[in-house]
Amino acid sequence: MNNKVYLTITTPDKVFFEGKVKIVTLKTADGYIGLQPNRSPLFSNIEIGSLNINQSGDPDYQKFFIGGGLVYADAGQINIITDDVINYNDIDLHRAERDRNWALNELKNKKYSATDEMRLELKLKKALSRIEAYHEAHQK
Repeated sequence: MNNKVYLTITTPDKVFFEGKVKIVTLKTADGYIGLQPNRSPLFSNIEIGSLNINQSGDPDYQKFFIGGGLVYADAGQINIITDDVINYNDIDLHRAERDRNWALNELKNKKYSATDEMRLELKLKKALSRIEAYHEAHQK
């Protein structure tokens, strides 16, 4: 039995990550799930939150912020498609705070269509999640 699964994370610009991993943990509408080798097929939306590769304490452990996307997993592979993924240690706190403040101001002071308002709320949710992820990564 193989104890690793092949993970590919693709963004519009590039293949962000490619390699064999033991487990991938990410958030779906049903909560956080762990994807391991030899699983039954799964296709799901990914919610805004953290994406962990391997387990904490493992020398190959990596933690990322993901701003949503799609995941397909089966017995031997996991494919993630997203337009927003970054290592926790690379989050720009000032940018996230700027995005949060801008979105809050726009939502408070302007009238938008329902679609544009949803986009602003998504931008706000991503900014707040990035700020939380930054503080989690930099706590002492």
